[in-house]
Amino acid sequence: MLLPLLLLVRSVVGVQADDSFPQQTPANPLQTASADEVTAQWAEQYLQRTQSILLDGSDSDHVMSLYYFGKASGQAAERYTLIGLERVRGAEYHQFFTLLVFRDQTLLGYYRNVPSFPSAVNEDGRVRFPRGVNAVLQATLNAWNITQIHIGQEALCQTVGQASDGAEPQRTCVSWTPASS
Repeated sequence: MLLPLLLLVRSVVGVQADDSFPQQTPANPLQTASADEVTAQWAEQYLQRTQSILLDGSDSDHVMSLYYFGKASGQAAERYTLIGLERVRGAEYHQFFTLLVFRDQTLLGYYRNVPSFPSAVNEDGRVRFPRGVNAVLQATLNAWNITQIHIGQEALCQTVGQASDGAEPQRTCVSWTPASS
C-alpha cells in the first residue's frame, strides 16, 4: 500500500507547471468574494485589533476557534452575520461557546457561554440549532433572528438534550451583551 502512494506522490511532485493554463494568485484568506464581508478569519482579526474582552486570557487556551454560521439581509441592505467563538480551557479541557452578531462589519454584541452552537442561519435571519437543542428568546419565547437585534435584546435560552431521569432538561439562559459595554 505504501509503495503505490509513494509513486503517486513522486509523479505529482515531478510534474512541471504547464504554461497553457492561466496562473491564479492565491486568494487572501481574510477576504471572500466581497472585501467587506465578515468571515471567521476576519472576525478573529477584528477581535484582536479591538483588543476585545472576549479574548482575555486566550494565551492560556488549549484551542481558540471561530466559526461562520451564516448571514442574512436586513432592512436597507444591511448584512447580519453570525460567528461562533470556541475556547477550550483548563486542565479538564472545558469548552466555552460565544455567539457574536455583526451588522455589516460592526460587532453589535454577543451571547457569552451558551451551551450549544447553532447549525446555520436561514436567509431571513432565523437561527437554526441542531436536533435536540431548543433555543428561544427568554421573554417572548420566539426563535432568535439575528436581523432583529436591538438595545435591550432578550436573553437566549437553550435546553439541550433530555434529562436522564425523566425530569425536565436543564434550561440555560444567557444575557445579551452589547458590544459597547
